[in-house]
Amino acid sequence: MADQNGGMSYAKNYERCCLESTNAFQRAFIGLMTRKAAELGQSSHKIWSLKWLLDTYFEGRSGLRVLDCGAWNGWFLSYDVPAIAQRVALDFDAYYAEDLNRSGIDFVLADMEKGALPLAGDSIDLLAMTSTLEHLSCPEHVAREIRRMLKPGGIAFITVPNILKYGFHFWDDVTHKRPFNETSLRFLFETHGLETLELCPYNHNLFIAGNLFPRRVHRFMMKFRGKALMYVGRKT
Repeated sequence: MADQNGGMSYAKNYERCCLESTNAFQRAFIGLMTRKAAELGQSSHKIWSLKWLLDTYFEGRSGLRVLDCGAWNGWFLSYDVPAIAQRVALDFDAYYAEDLNRSGIDFVLADMEKGALPLAGDSIDLLAMTSTLEHLSCPEHVAREIRRMLKPGGIAFITVPNILKYGFHFWDDVTHKRPFNETSLRFLFETHGLETLELCPYNHNLFIAGNLFPRRVHRFMMKFRGKALMYVGRKT
């Protein structure tokens, strides 16, 4: 699993080593969400996280600049609508760069643990970091960079494993470095200039399924089997 420089080829090997095979129910669910996406003129079942954020926090807005930090294969940025002026995928591994660029997503190669990120301050409307922060050893530096890059009033969407739910299984992933719970996640971002808008249990599959129901049902579903945490903050 080593690259030519002797490091881990994480993006190349993640699906082979870390993702479980889908069962018949999951494949049927993916088919359903794909059909629902097609009804909206979208080509992927992976659109629903970004769609929820735009519908919830950016209704009626246009010219939006969206950044996904730790983008991997760019799944979060699959939602392609006129309201989004630019989709930017940032990662330390360029394995998917050509695929992303062909999809109209601008790829930025950068290591979030090494200095300032190569994006201007006050330039991002929505910044996402899904299942990434726990892999970084310097969350304080990352939080400072998130605030710097966000426009005033910009939104950060963060998901991490909840150490209180995972326990020692958090360390099953050899690349995990920093565990979080609700208190530490809130403390990290509020001490770096974000206002907490949402902080709740998070289960990705139920979060996606909730898009089939009214918003109140969506929020209720999130209370079940939520081993991770979802944080939404706004730059003050």
